[in-house]
Amino acid sequence: MPTIITPPVLGAINNGLNLAYNTQLYRADPVCHQFCYAAPSGGASEVYPSLDTMRGPREWLGARIVQQLGAHQFSITNRKFEQTIEVKRDDIEDDKVGLYTPIAAEMGRSGNEFPDLLVSALMKAGITTAGYDGQNFFDTAHPNYDAAGVAITLGNYTAGANAGWFLLDNSRALKPFIIQTRSPFNLVTRFNLNDPHVFDNDAFLWGTRGRMAAGFGLWQLAYYSKAAFTVANVEAARTAMSLIRRPDGTPMGISPDTVVVPTSLSTQAMSYFANGLIANDPATPTVLVENRIKGMFKPIEYKWLN
Repeated sequence: MPTIITPPVLGAINNGLNLAYNTQLYRADPVCHQFCYAAPSGGASEVYPSLDTMRGPREWLGARIVQQLGAHQFSITNRKFEQTIEVKRDDIEDDKVGLYTPIAAEMGRSGNEFPDLLVSALMKAGITTAGYDGQNFFDTAHPNYDAAGVAITLGNYTAGANAGWFLLDNSRALKPFIIQTRSPFNLVTRFNLNDPHVFDNDAFLWGTRGRMAAGFGLWQLAYYSKAAFTVANVEAARTAMSLIRRPDGTPMGISPDTVVVPTSLSTQAMSYFANGLIANDPATPTVLVENRIKGMFKPIEYKWLN
């Protein structure tokens, strides 16, 4: 005998799907929260000060010098996303609703990981997408300054044919990347027997809706390299980041502490973090050398870069 579909039956099914969905949606923070600024959003977009034009403290002689941060702002506009499934009325009558439980759980997992998909796509697009200074976020010629405050250019990108890796200064209040959330994913259902969709299609709708965006923060806090992932190249990227200065010529004090890598480089990154001796040259894997960067960086395997 088929299951009689009533509002209480639909309510119980909806509650079960919600439980499966929410269990996965809130199982853990997205990985990108380890190196992104997680910003709440109160409107269609948000405006951020660049902070790179801030001069350092100075001896107070005469009147204060007021810094106008508004001249170098950047904005991030929220986007809207959805994911929807159809629950067939026949499956409810035939008591096959259990088929939808893993689907609901997988939708929750997808919602949990979605910020990572946004951020990883942003990171990979940084070599072709302009930041607030008009240069590509990862570029070889960002406007900067020498010790005398004279305008020069500096880079935060090394081209190459290898798997890309990222060196980040994760110690600042503002991060190199921003994940901005206006509305976290929530459930939107059409589980009403009188709904026109049910009448026309003999099926119920169950889906999610969210508004969010990923955007670039300060280019000074990130270095992207497609050179071989070696100690020497990591040191070179670290040195390049240390040369970045404020407009008055004082160092910004950039000190990278995090390396983000795809899975193909994760084992190597872990060894750089933990081991005193490493095989630094893939051509001679049995030859061990001193690991000069042991413990210097936190390695993060970011599988969404794969």
